[in-house]
Amino acid sequence: MSTTHESSPSTSSTSETTPSASLNPLTSHGLHLQVTFLWTKFRNEIAIKGSNGTLTPLYIMHRRPLKPQLRYERVSDTTTTTTTIGTGSINTFSIDSTCTLHAQEIHLKPLKRWKTQYNYLSHALGGIPLSWIANSTLKEWDFVCVNSVTQEPVAKFSVNWWAVKEVGNFYFDGKVREGVRDEIVVTGLTLLYVMTTRMNNPFHLLGAAFARPGKVEEEGMEMRDGGGKMKVA
Repeated sequence: MSTTHESSPSTSSTSETTPSASLNPLTSHGLHLQVTFLWTKFRNEIAIKGSNGTLTPLYIMHRRPLKPQLRYERVSDTTTTTTTIGTGSINTFSIDSTCTLHAQEIHLKPLKRWKTQYNYLSHALGGIPLSWIANSTLKEWDFVCVNSVTQEPVAKFSVNWWAVKEVGNFYFDGKVREGVRDEIVVTGLTLLYVMTTRMNNPFHLLGAAFARPGKVEEEGMEMRDGGGKMKVA
């Protein structure tokens, strides 16, 4: 991950806590994905990390200057080809973000102006709201994804502040469906790059000041029954 980190208590405060922030580690039999930055190709590779340390490539994340800045591809199991599954956008002023995954839009909405707390409606889990809440130390930046209603943990994305190559790791508690895994990877990595941009972009101070944070369910958005598409009530 080729990003620079500047001191920003407002966006990565160590006081940010969540009821599930103690998920360290998750169950030993859970899915473990490692995010590695490949300097020679200037991209992130997300791979399944086996119990013996072997890495099996699963996704590739590309970054570019123009929107959508982030592009996510799935690596084929049988060939060397890749398939684009989603994108992530970082705004110049607004601290909101938009992802696409399998042709469906996901709105990452801040819960707070000055803290790393975002929520969205999950297509993979039938439209329930999920929240990403961060807890940081001098060494690590932990993004914990929880069910906004029950506060049950869904996954954790642990990022190493000082990483040169190994950006971080996704941890899941037990087995996880492919659709949920795709969504967690896309929203988690997009949020990471949104926050690192916020920490280095003064325009986002204005964006935060004029933001309208809140719960996504308060916007009146709901999922069509069985259709999986979002509509505005």
